[in-house]
Amino acid sequence: MTTPPALSGSDLPHARNARHARTTPQASTAQAPAEAADSSGPRFLFIVGAVAAGMVVPVQARLNSELSHRLDDGIAAAALNFTGGLILTTVLVVCFPRRRRALQTLATAVRQRRLPLRYLFAGVFGGTLALAQSTAALITGIAVFTMSVIAGQTLSGLIVDARGIGGGLKQRPDRRRLIGAAVVLVGALISAVPGLSSAPTPGEVLLPALVALGAGFLLGLQQALNGATGAAAGSPLAATWVSFCAGAIFLALAWGIKAIIQGVGGHPLPTDWWIYLGGLCGVLFIGASAFLVRRIGVLLLTMALIAGQLASSIALDLLIPSGSRSPGTLTVVGAILTFAAVWIASRRPHDEST
Repeated sequence: MTTPPALSGSDLPHARNARHARTTPQASTAQAPAEAADSSGPRFLFIVGAVAAGMVVPVQARLNSELSHRLDDGIAAAALNFTGGLILTTVLVVCFPRRRRALQTLATAVRQRRLPLRYLFAGVFGGTLALAQSTAALITGIAVFTMSVIAGQTLSGLIVDARGIGGGLKQRPDRRRLIGAAVVLVGALISAVPGLSSAPTPGEVLLPALVALGAGFLLGLQQALNGATGAAAGSPLAATWVSFCAGAIFLALAWGIKAIIQGVGGHPLPTDWWIYLGGLCGVLFIGASAFLVRRIGVLLLTMALIAGQLASSIALDLLIPSGSRSPGTLTVVGAILTFAAVWIASRRPHDEST
């Protein structure tokens, strides 16, 4: 075994320069996701945070469904949801100088081309999912729509992580991640079985299901781009504000086109304040996702979010039923399988732990 040669006096400046090069802002920024994922303690907390973020989604869906029912217009309800989120994040940005500086930092990063301009339009992908919910889901039914979206999210997570899209940590689709992805799909399918009996025929449902699949894929991509935007700004709130801004404009345009073609329903806006809390749920979900995605990756984030969604859906149906049907055994089994998938995908490879 040979020992490395000692540094001479003339070598010291070069060593200092090498250490300085290794600690440049660009290098530390690129390594941030990997460093954040190194400790099993914080990683576990990040996963728990993702599960908690996913638990707000069924609450938001329940609120948006009620708003859509009262307005008799799903696109208008989605547009109001995004507008509410935009108003809330704007208030937070205006009230806190540090958040305003984060937006200035983000603008500088875009001007200096450290962040591609197209990343700022990631909120359109979230608006696309909301649009699909108000159109394709009416044809496919909730069960097929949910399965298609989860499949799209899972596929997106595998691809985005493998390619490191958005500057996140590259994670190749090894055996544990592929098994985890397969288990989460099986869990989602089992959870959806009770609703499949009322689904249309395959010929009728194929195209809308593909639309839902594409919307789910774009949602995974949105999370990666929001993570990059939040990292460039130094604040996930800045990424959340930008996302809601793009999504609200997109949905407002979609509603305007619909109103021109079909007219306006004429239903008055509900006066119950709580029905507009869907925007708050969206802020919590998007902000948490933007913070967590660069720490655990898109695939693991997606799995944890889905696990939280299923657990929260079961709790809501038990505590605040919406209809005559209570969660059945298959729904509970599907949720348990999804949590198992999170555990499988989050395990360290054997060669990294030795």
